[in-house]
Amino acid sequence: MRNLDGYDAGTILKEDVEADLELKRRLLKAKKDIMDGKVYTTDDVLEMIDQGEI
Repeated sequence: MRNLDGYDAGTILKEDVEADLELKRRLLKAKKDIMDGKVYTTDDVLEMIDQGEI
């Protein structure tokens, strides 16, 4: 069964991350940002999306 994002609802997150290198890259960057104290508000994220940064 597929959900709207195209990921199989019957898999575990680890399987999805291992199968999708772009997803893995983004999650690792988010983890690094959090560890480095970089956090973003919802407005920041929406602006980055509008500007094509993410």
